[in-house]
Amino acid sequence: MITVRKMMNQIKHNEGFLIVASCHAFYKNSALVLIDTLEEYYPDCKIMVSTLPEWEDEFRVFDSVVEVRTDGPDERRSKLWALQHTVFKKTCYLDADMEILSDEIQTVWGLLDEDHDCAFTCISPEHGQTTAIYKVDGEAEIRDNDVEKHLRYHGGFFLWWHDEDHPNAVEAMRLWWIQWLLINRTTQWWDDHPEIFSVNKSWDQFTWWWIMRYLTPELKVQEVEGGSGPKMYRWNYHHIYKHSPNYSPDVPAIILHKIINRDMMNDPANIKLTTGKNSGGG
Repeated sequence: MITVRKMMNQIKHNEGFLIVASCHAFYKNSALVLIDTLEEYYPDCKIMVSTLPEWEDEFRVFDSVVEVRTDGPDERRSKLWALQHTVFKKTCYLDADMEILSDEIQTVWGLLDEDHDCAFTCISPEHGQTTAIYKVDGEAEIRDNDVEKHLRYHGGFFLWWHDEDHPNAVEAMRLWWIQWLLINRTTQWWDDHPEIFSVNKSWDQFTWWWIMRYLTPELKVQEVEGGSGPKMYRWNYHHIYKHSPNYSPDVPAIILHKIINRDMMNDPANIKLTTGKNSGGG
């Protein structure tokens, strides 16, 4: 395991948000809106941004932005590179296509206690893409979020510690980018693991599952608001959740996870906005 003490030198603040914008100006513009709403509902928040050099100045105008990195990869999962470079002791990662709706965002740090390494919301298995890890379950269209055989944790919103008291958290976040390249960006790995459902090649959540299961098995994950129900949904609210039996309109969203119009993003008229890797980036 890499020396955690060496990685502590980068820490400058106790708490803050990490936002990543790359690949397409749609993600950059969404990230700018996200920061604007963060400042509205959490005026004294601190934010680190990882983005492209040509977009740096647009982020530096915000008082809340205390760090901007422009040396990361321009890749659909460049967020995974940024995680290990956090300047915060406790970090909350937010997808660029999010928007803050409530000043309850100021209570976000209470979602992760010192007894755990990281905190995640859980995927709603009845919605969206398959959660199956193994080919046999995927082909049978089994939908579940049993962490042993299904993707359980959502990669769009999570918190983690980066300090000497939580070396497993530091190591897991360091490994996420490395393992994405070794697993998801190679064909040989999938040839060697035919039992794994191939659709997982697109998902960084699968890389995280692999890290938890095989590389940092002692990692302690705290599930946000108990891992289910309307109180959890409000921290990473998708429009599809309103169709869930666990949804309650009486529990308003704190963070809205918006839908980026990919048809518009990929329209030839907008090609000048992309860096050529516009399948992801925030």
